[in-house]
Amino acid sequence: MRSWIRDIADFFFPRTCLVCGNVLMHNEEHLCLHCLPDMPRTDFCYHPDNAMAQLFYGKLRVERAAGYFYFSKGSDYRLLIHRIKYNGEKECGRYLGQLFVRENRDSRFFDGIDCVVPVPLHPRKKRMRGYNQSEWIARGIAEELNIPLVADALISRTHRMSQTRKGIYDRYLSTRQAFDLLPDNRLVGRHVLLVDDVVTTGATLLACGEALAKGGVTSISMATLAVAKI
Repeated sequence: MRSWIRDIADFFFPRTCLVCGNVLMHNEEHLCLHCLPDMPRTDFCYHPDNAMAQLFYGKLRVERAAGYFYFSKGSDYRLLIHRIKYNGEKECGRYLGQLFVRENRDSRFFDGIDCVVPVPLHPRKKRMRGYNQSEWIARGIAEELNIPLVADALISRTHRMSQTRKGIYDRYLSTRQAFDLLPDNRLVGRHVLLVDDVVTTGATLLACGEALAKGGVTSISMATLAVAKI
């Protein structure tokens, strides 16, 4: 029944690939079967000493860190992140979060994780956007792992402008002490997977990780959909 309804909906309102724009076939979700295999995966889950993990060396104890795929300026996959973040394609974030786990389960990267925590948006920014894209990515990961999503404990207490054009030091200054962890027994003594959409310098993840550590989180790992090539 659901398949039949989708066929009717696709006839009148064709779904298109969020990367290339081609019309999706019946069995395709968000990305076509040409763009999905071509996504530039990092394989970081299989390499603990990867470039993302190195961003936090000497700054914060991080058990594991990995991003799903690379993107760079002008890349079609950068457009994919933009659409998830700004154009309402939150379900694609959820879908890619699920794929991230499925494709990397054998790496054991996700073993021992107790719960998933998304990087929060400031309430004003969330109202403007209508959703937190990192929360939807985290939701897909949590659903695939069958573990809790805790989206209401870590909060952003400063409304920050976009950091896209900021340098590494300026990003660090703007995120320093920008996040708080509300008293939450669900996280104390747990191994938390902190999730964001993109990592560039690691400043935002670092600030969130510091808040989690101060709040009693025992172990912190980090995962993102994309890893920016600077």
